[in-house]
Amino acid sequence: MNFEVDGATKYKSIFAWSMVVSAILLSGCARESKPIQFYMLNADSSLVGTPSAVATAQAPVVGLGPIRIPEYLNRPQMIVAITDNQYQLSEDHRWAERLDQNISLALFKALPRQLGTDRIIRYPWSQRQVVDYQVGIDILEFNVNASGQSRLVAQWFIKYKDKPAMNKRSEYEFPASTIDYGVMVKMQSQCLTKLGEEIAVTLRQLMVSEGGIELSKKPLVE
Repeated sequence: MNFEVDGATKYKSIFAWSMVVSAILLSGCARESKPIQFYMLNADSSLVGTPSAVATAQAPVVGLGPIRIPEYLNRPQMIVAITDNQYQLSEDHRWAERLDQNISLALFKALPRQLGTDRIIRYPWSQRQVVDYQVGIDILEFNVNASGQSRLVAQWFIKYKDKPAMNKRSEYEFPASTIDYGVMVKMQSQCLTKLGEEIAVTLRQLMVSEGGIELSKKPLVE
């Protein structure tokens, strides 16, 4: 009789433990099966280029790049700062491509509209390619901070005919979110848009002063 009771108790214990293990495994599978969200930046702008300002054959060639970002940012996972020295990586929210390539592509798509010319090429280009203006960018900060602010700090330069024309540091900050990744990407795109606009305005000024290009007098902003 005692043997049967002990056996039943042991069976119940084994059954209970198997249920616990199953629950843990199912919970892990549920987390692993959660769909990953992928995001892309853009640099859409309110600035409008004036295609008639520079004839295609006369327009200078603009080389975009290199664009460098800190290694801690150049990863698939999106990053949110918890403190000034601590960051949180999200496995469920990721960039759809390498962040430095995404930044380059976003600016490459926006600049022709802002400048009024499609004579723009991305780094690296052929050694035989003649580049009139080169725009290089070092991204120093580009993430959402602990206060929910999207922040971009960039050091960038422009060369004209391989000679330094200007060097500048720009900072942009917009209210975002620490939990809504869609809002984060939207505001990070807004920071990138502002950088693109500043680069476009500066390039247009240099094209007039150094390149002798006659640009339209139409306002850039509609």
